[in-house]
Amino acid sequence: MRLTLLLLALLLPALAQDPLATTEPVAASVPPPVRVFLDAGHGAPGNSGNEDAACRDEQDVMLSLSDHVVAGLQGTGRFQVLPSRQGAERPEYDARIAAAAAFGADVFVSLHSDARGSGVAVPVDGRSCVQNPAEPGFAVLWSDEGPLAEERHDLARRVAAAMIAQGFLPYDGVDYGGLYAVDPAAPGVFVDRHRPERRIRLLRRPAMPSILIETHHAWHPDEAAAWQQAATRDRLVAALAVALGPDAAAAE
Repeated sequence: MRLTLLLLALLLPALAQDPLATTEPVAASVPPPVRVFLDAGHGAPGNSGNEDAACRDEQDVMLSLSDHVVAGLQGTGRFQVLPSRQGAERPEYDARIAAAAAFGADVFVSLHSDARGSGVAVPVDGRSCVQNPAEPGFAVLWSDEGPLAEERHDLARRVAAAMIAQGFLPYDGVDYGGLYAVDPAAPGVFVDRHRPERRIRLLRRPAMPSILIETHHAWHPDEAAAWQQAATRDRLVAALAVALGPDAAAAE
């Protein structure tokens, strides 16, 4: 009996050892980069958008902002970003929608600025520029049409929440009237309520969830100046990195 117990004591550790076991650490799975189609608002033929408080065209301000955001998001290593236009390119809106689909974008984000309320002409560097030092803040617009409505709404809420966390002020919508309806549970989020034939195509036609960010009030002198600064643009990059990241939807 003692001999049997001795043999078992010697054999059990060897039997318990897994010959296939390895001491090398298992690499954590890395999610694939999120594909973002980033649209620099306006810049289509005959469509330069508004002029801001310093008479800068919206198409130019948004192109510069888009370049900054593309570099910032791709610099994280977590995103692949395709801009809708670069340099002197002037693609039509339908071409942008098609490009986003061909890219296999996960999300479509269009960058804009708002012109709100009644402005007054103010001389700026020899030009007459419209200014209105009221109604500041950002707005995230979305469409509730079609099967992607819920995903668009979730995306809009995530982006707005992340922008607020970065210190951006949400717009209250006082000048929108019946064009956009405020989300009572998400400051800064608005759903398109134009007449059906006037609704924004970039909010409802892309094959992936899409939103439009009115980054600021273009006629507000302080906001227009702030959005020329790298620090402000870096805060938008930080907000989008959180809101668009691979784990963002799952974390809701």
